[in-house]
Amino acid sequence: MGTLQDALKAGLGVASPLQASETPEVVAVGVAALPRPAGTPWAAALRAHGPCPDADAPVAAFVQRTAGTVKELERQGRKREARELGHLRDEFLRLRERRAWEAVKSRFEELAFPEKAYRAIKQEGADAERVLARLFTRRAETWRGLAAAKLRDQLLEK
Repeated sequence: MGTLQDALKAGLGVASPLQASETPEVVAVGVAALPRPAGTPWAAALRAHGPCPDADAPVAAFVQRTAGTVKELERQGRKREARELGHLRDEFLRLRERRAWEAVKSRFEELAFPEKAYRAIKQEGADAERVLARLFTRRAETWRGLAAAKLRDQLLEK
């Protein structure tokens, strides 16, 4: 049916809104832009020691599976492999957290929020991914001009 409509529109000179080759490129923002564990050395090492979560599984599933695998390897006496797997997990999680804080800082700059609030949130030890998710909401757009303490409370939901 769609091809018939396209043929009629082409015959009448009406341009279709989107051609198949003109699909808009979707840019990931917020938490979706953070690195995913699938395809990393951590996932490869986890896969080498047993079943690995799906590629689209949340990071928590990879962490949980890794914890179980590390315990199993230690129980088998393969402590070197357990340490290596734990190190790969920790390295990935540090990278993901660093990228999340970078995204939070850039979002703060986009929204012209006070840097003092950013420092306060980071010093408090807040979860960077949770803060990032809250910054990419319509509600966050209304927080412009708030004082640093009030903004911190809004982001941490105090």
